[in-house]
Amino acid sequence: MSNKDTLFKYYGYFAEAKWDGLKNECFHPDITWVMPGHHPMSGTMHGADTVVTFLKELYQAGITVDNVHVGELDNGWIVEKHLGHGEAEGIKYEFPTCTTYEFKDGKIYNVQVHNGDPIAADRFFWGRFKLKGIPDRLAK
Repeated sequence: MSNKDTLFKYYGYFAEAKWDGLKNECFHPDITWVMPGHHPMSGTMHGADTVVTFLKELYQAGITVDNVHVGELDNGWIVEKHLGHGEAEGIKYEFPTCTTYEFKDGKIYNVQVHNGDPIAADRFFWGRFKLKGIPDRLAK
């Protein structure tokens, strides 16, 4: 299976919320996923279970994508461009995004999201994911 085929399988499983297939067939067990920003969903996720949990939250948040374009680099990495869509607190957002995918053993191994409108992403994610109030947020 080509890296592009693996990426398209990932997209299909995400769209259908097939989390076990996504984890077992598309993700390397040691996957790293980097989401930029200054919001509750930003950061670096390590391991297939953590990445699947992250993606489930994106799915629940109603993120959709279209206008997807994919290219493969000479080292086998995939560069993918899409337009993301979401709605929070009555405001519709669009996220022009480019994502790079590195593969290892035929599976997605390292993902770096590059957001074309980080301010919109921050606003969207803060609108969809609220922090617990104090003192719960500060509990150890």
